[in-house]
Order: sequence, then C-alpha cells, then structure tokens
Amino acid sequence: MDTDSQRRYWDALAPVYARITRIRTDDFHWGPQIPGERELRLLPPLGPGSSALELGCGEGQNSVFLAKKGVRCEAIDVSEAQLAHARDLAAREGVRIDFRRQSLEDFAAAPPPDAPFDLVHSSHALEFVEDPGAVVRAMAAAAKQGGTVAVSAVHPLFNGDWIEGEWEDESGRGAGDAGAGLFLRSYFSPPDDVRDDAFGHAVSRAWPVSSWFGWFRAAGLEVTALLEPPATPDAPYTSDDWANHGGQLDRIPSTVILVGVRR
Repeated sequence: MDTDSQRRYWDALAPVYARITRIRTDDFHWGPQIPGERELRLLPPLGPGSSALELGCGEGQNSVFLAKKGVRCEAIDVSEAQLAHARDLAAREGVRIDFRRQSLEDFAAAPPPDAPFDLVHSSHALEFVEDPGAVVRAMAAAAKQGGTVAVSAVHPLFNGDWIEGEWEDESGRGAGDAGAGLFLRSYFSPPDDVRDDAFGHAVSRAWPVSSWFGWFRAAGLEVTALLEPPATPDAPYTSDDWANHGGQLDRIPSTVILVGVRR
C-alpha cells in the first residue's frame, strides 16, 4: 500500500467526501453507521488538563469533539486537503487543534515529541497501512502509563461479497426468507478493498479480530474493550449510502473496535 498513492487519493476525494458524509461533532464517532461514544462509553474521563492525539483524523470531527471538552488535541493525517477541511471545521467550532500532515508509517517510525498523551486514538485509518501492528506499538509508546489507546477499523466480514439470495432450512429447501448472505473465501485472509476510480488508487485491508487483539497485547496494552457494533439509525457518522445499507449492517459488523490501557 503505497503512501504517496494513498495521499493523492485522499487529496482528490476530500471535497467530495466532505459533501456526501455527515459526521457530527456533538459525539465521538467510532465508524460509519454505528453508535457513537454517547452510547458505547468506551473512552476514559477526559477534560481540561487532558491530552489526546488522533491518527488519520480526516476532517477532525473526533478531535473537535474532544477539544470542545477542554482536551488539548493534536491530530495527523496524510492528506493536506483533508487537513484543510479539518482546520476550517475547528475554526467554525471555535477550538484550537494542532493539525499536521504526517503519514501513519512516518508516525510509527518517529513518535511525536509532545508524547505522552492521555488518549491516542484512530477511527478507520489503520486499514490503509501495510503494518497496523507497528502503528499500534507506536500508539502505545505515545500514551502515558495508564493512558488509553483506541482503534476502530474495518471488520473482516465487511470485505466479503454480499450476495442476494434465499435462505435454506436444514433440509436444503428454501425457507421462504428471501434476503442476503455473505461469501468469504477465507476469514483469515479477507479480500482487500481496492479502490481504483476517478480519485486514484487506494487499498483498505481488513484483518481478523484476533490480529488486532494480538497487536494490542504485543504493544503492552491491556485490552479493556472489544466490540463489533451493529448499525444504528442515529449514527454520528453517516451518508446516504451508509444509511441505505439494506439491512446488511444489521446482520454483519462493519467495524471492529479495540480499547486498551498502557500498564
């Protein structure tokens, strides 16, 4: 997964993405079309005097949410076009956030000088890097002792093929429940989501849930939460396409969430 290709892709997509997605700043989002922090309650208590670092911030809605609580926030993203939207949003919301362009690969090689942080978090960005385990280790290194690392990423089931069909009962006869099913050649090697379109080339890679758990443990993090939330109609992160998922996200998870504490 070439970093320059990913950067060019998100630079080109940024204005369209800002127009078609609706991401609120009155809640912390964990991914498209799933419940936010208001319902899931996964983050530690944070407020004035706390610090947070966001990786792959996009338009920065989660950092804006935290900054409005008085948290000192820093955020990085590979795309300068995404960061331009983030800076505009922060200005409109009346908060100050230190945004800077940096790839997650560069972050893994050189943790920020302002570490450690009370919270190091990333929502749906680590699936775009070649070695998520290296990024998780760097996130843990950037967290304070007792600090929290939180990651959400694409669920391996979501990268399968969604096939319309009719369910069969145990005898092999049609059960009369027309619907959809999932085809996945191997759960342990889910197919990549390869994006070659008018915006350029990008790759989103899903990993088994056990891989994420192993990366957290190898980084010295005590896993305190592991969730695979179903869809909700009142998601803080949505779009017309996500909202009209046809019941797919009620049957399989699109996102896996892990939260860990550095002991």
